[in-house]
Amino acid sequence: MPATVNSLKRRAHEQLDYSLFRYEKARLDQLHQALLRWIASMTAVEIYGIWERYAEERLKIALVNYPAQFLADNNITGMRTIPVGLANVLLRERMKYFDFRSMDDLISKSDRLVGRNHNPFRSLTPTVRNYLDTLSDIRNFIVHQSDHSLRNYRKRLVGLYGLTSFSYPTVFLNSIDRRPGSPTRNQPRITGLIKTVGDAVRRS
Repeated sequence: MPATVNSLKRRAHEQLDYSLFRYEKARLDQLHQALLRWIASMTAVEIYGIWERYAEERLKIALVNYPAQFLADNNITGMRTIPVGLANVLLRERMKYFDFRSMDDLISKSDRLVGRNHNPFRSLTPTVRNYLDTLSDIRNFIVHQSDHSLRNYRKRLVGLYGLTSFSYPTVFLNSIDRRPGSPTRNQPRITGLIKTVGDAVRRS
């Protein structure tokens, strides 16, 4: 594994560790419940941002290291490598940022750029992908508060967590996850999401 990938993973894990440390410290300090709930919500936004930045950089490294698929698919001759600057442009597709709407979308884009065999996200299990998509919908509802984001958020609470009653992210993320299959059973749900992002970084 290239040293750049190791460095990228290490930086992402350090950021996630700090997010967890800050939340756990606030919890142990017994901050006011309203403040702790707000911290949990902002932590969810933060850790999804960490995942987005990691995913972009990880795919960029893959494209630079394995350019053959893209060059062949686009009939590009006279080039054997893709420099980092061009890789960045290709990932962002003329936008100001790298955008993917779901894990399926990320995997599809990665397949097109580097091929299935070099797609780092194909190693993620369906369960991890589901948690990452759930985190995305949680983040979107926290940030946008739109009817569409609310519908997606509610579906995730039912589909992944099996909840039959609605609760806002401030309550949901700070509540204890007692499911047998929880990533961090008997701990607040936000800690399970942090762990899942860490697992996704490690596996990809």
